[in-house]
Amino acid sequence: MRKLQSVFYRALVALLLLTGVQAAGAEIAVIVNPNTQVIGLSRDTIADIYLDKKKTYPNGTRIKPVDQSSSSPVRKKFYQSVVKMTDSEVNRYWSKLKFTGKGRPPKTISGDEAVKNWVASNPGAIGYIDGKYLDKSVKVILIIP
Repeated sequence: MRKLQSVFYRALVALLLLTGVQAAGAEIAVIVNPNTQVIGLSRDTIADIYLDKKKTYPNGTRIKPVDQSSSSPVRKKFYQSVVKMTDSEVNRYWSKLKFTGKGRPPKTISGDEAVKNWVASNPGAIGYIDGKYLDKSVKVILIIP
């Protein structure tokens, strides 16, 4: 598993260098707890997680999504790129689910460092951060340019 993860990171760095994309600040990284037995997830699967439609990983581990604060530019880009919803659409979606008792929005944590630290210390956690905050404390499963 570690070897596969190492190959993945090297391939990601090579791709970023070849395409001329700078690793710092240009993209959003969707991250999971390093012990999560997931190598990558599609945008559709991640959207389902953030809309409370998917609650467990393939191995049965409960998924614990975390959101950035509603004023975060990273959150806005994440929801537009992955979930395909605006802030107001997200708010309406969760208002309806909360009112009917059929769902709860992800936990909200302010700031990339705080999200990264929470994901790193909670099994089953998933979050998204500005790419410039990446380090080995978390596992990347998707890069959003």
